[in-house]
Amino acid sequence: MEMIIVMKYIQAIGIWFLIIPLAIINGGLRENVLVKLGDIALPLSGIILSVCIFIIAYLLIPRNKNCELKDYIIFGVIWFILTNLFDLFMYISEGGGIKQLLNSYNFLDGNLWILVVITTLVSPILVSKIKLKKGEIKHV
Repeated sequence: MEMIIVMKYIQAIGIWFLIIPLAIINGGLRENVLVKLGDIALPLSGIILSVCIFIIAYLLIPRNKNCELKDYIIFGVIWFILTNLFDLFMYISEGGGIKQLLNSYNFLDGNLWILVVITTLVSPILVSKIKLKKGEIKHV
């Protein structure tokens, strides 16, 4: 029984790892294509990545069977923590640190990173609510 519980969370972490290549592709899209749009490039990139994260959650989270609402909440918290740790690691690898991570939350300059992080937190929960209402999943 405990192994089944652990597997739910391992699967959720595995799904989160699929977001990394999307984030990298999104960054390349922003730097090579969207940048030509001017000031809208950064917020548009945040919106695109947020939509991609939600789509990944919508397609893959329901495959994680026998989950209760608390599991989906935990999935979101795990994704939120992993996203922030990954981003912090990227800043550290570039010579920065926590200050740069916190600066990325400033949406006043058009950076919608806060939207991306919130999306990682709430997508598993929203998906569970949508799929439950549609009768596509059942909470245990």
